[in-house]
Amino acid sequence: MRIRMRHRTALLLLPAALTVGAAAATPALRLVDAAAARDAARVRAWVGAGVGGAAARADGATALLWAAHRDDAETVELLLQAGADVDAADDHGVTPLARACENASAAMVGRLLDAGADPNAAQTNGLTPLMTAARTGSLAVVDALLGRGADVDAATAATQETALMWAVAERHHDVVRALVAHGAGVHPRPRQRFSPLIAAARNGDIEMAEALLAAGARVDDTGIDGGHPLAYAVIAGQSAFAHFLLEQGADPKGAVDGVTALHAAAGPVAEWLRAWRRNHGGARGSGARLKLNERLPLVNALLAHGADPNARMTASGVTHQGF
Repeated sequence: MRIRMRHRTALLLLPAALTVGAAAATPALRLVDAAAARDAARVRAWVGAGVGGAAARADGATALLWAAHRDDAETVELLLQAGADVDAADDHGVTPLARACENASAAMVGRLLDAGADPNAAQTNGLTPLMTAARTGSLAVVDALLGRGADVDAATAATQETALMWAVAERHHDVVRALVAHGAGVHPRPRQRFSPLIAAARNGDIEMAEALLAAGARVDDTGIDGGHPLAYAVIAGQSAFAHFLLEQGADPKGAVDGVTALHAAAGPVAEWLRAWRRNHGGARGSGARLKLNERLPLVNALLAHGADPNARMTASGVTHQGF
């Protein structure tokens, strides 16, 4: 009997709960829901009824943020005309412009900038619209942001990552050239783990390295841990890139965490990589073995350029079990 009464009570309370939920869905929040559903007709109806676009969900997401996320030009236009705040951000600091940059939508980015969107509005993690655009690789979006005053050298507080670093890591050559043309710094910043050239070395991207060197990057620019591009290239299994750096005058004695380029070329680098990953947090330390037919030519090249055949590892997660 008690069980039945509980069920009856729950059934009686259900309509009341639904009524309360429906009442809580104000017209402004229904406008947000319509934008999230990409329902331009409902958005138009709510806007026509005088509902503004200032309301936000519990996470701070506004109708305009959702419309930009959906790349819904019609809804964005309706909301802007209704006075929506173009820079309203969610709880993570994500603005409509940031969403448009993630979508690599040049048209949406242009419209939001025309409406006064801040090209330097950073998310709570420090990412700016330009960094996002550099990662996604849309040159048109990057150009639009730079043309409206985006800070080309803005960096995240925690890692000092810049738009240039994102573009180099993702191999967006045209974006890198655009950033450099607007004065992007090509040298490593204080507290920056990798230099732009190191990012290119890990990818084996010689074309990218040529662009960076032409812009003034130094062939031996290191990150905060003192790691050299040449050693990173060898550890990453990028033999052609390593030869390229030697031809550009790279220090043949360069090392990463106490392991020289010659150690990496001559020995079983996979053993050291496992320890490196443990010490440096995983994927960032990933690399690949050199092919067997690449080892001897690279060792000879390093020795010919002055590498020390008697050098010893000075600091590494690997002890006697290493090379």
